[in-house]
Amino acid sequence: MALTGLDIFKLLPKTNCKKCGFPTCLAFAMQLAQKKVELSKCPDVSEAAKAKLGAAAAPPMRLVTIGVPPKELKIGAETVLFRHEAKFVSPAGVAVTLDDDLDSAALAARVDKINKLKFFRVGTDIEIDCVAVVNKSASADKFVAAAKAAAGTRFGLVLSSKSADNLKAALAVCAAKKPLLHAADASNFAAMAALSKESKCPLAVTAPT
Repeated sequence: MALTGLDIFKLLPKTNCKKCGFPTCLAFAMQLAQKKVELSKCPDVSEAAKAKLGAAAAPPMRLVTIGVPPKELKIGAETVLFRHEAKFVSPAGVAVTLDDDLDSAALAARVDKINKLKFFRVGTDIEIDCVAVVNKSASADKFVAAAKAAAGTRFGLVLSSKSADNLKAALAVCAAKKPLLHAADASNFAAMAALSKESKCPLAVTAPT
């Protein structure tokens, strides 16, 4: 929960020294609560207060990065549930699927089509962010082949399989692109979490609604 101006005021020195540019500590606290100034404007604030205020100001949702520059996708770090409350800081990513049960010719054709895919909307060129390689065949070899083909695109990757072993095999050909691993559930979360930690790749988690 966000701290109010009075909550912040209780953590300030209360000397009204005016070093922050405001006449009183309370006035500064009110501006700080509205995110109109930075805490660094107060030179006398204690380290304990810095730690507490810093933790309170941190977004409740952590920032997650999928992929690598120049096509990395950052999601999360949101501070509100609805856009009208303030704004969303991370635009939603857009991905297209690449099923691994396609034959080699169809796979190459779809990758070529994905590479050329662009949309024009409201005067702006829009393109996808990621290619989601789906382990539809349940075969490790086919999954690896599809992942290798997708890794040749300029987009970020999502590797989607229920098998941690198949995901690990696919990572062998595309780990450098830091793909999103999809997805851990109640049946495989331990193996998936271990793979995510080992590969330093983000992990999606699913559960029944």
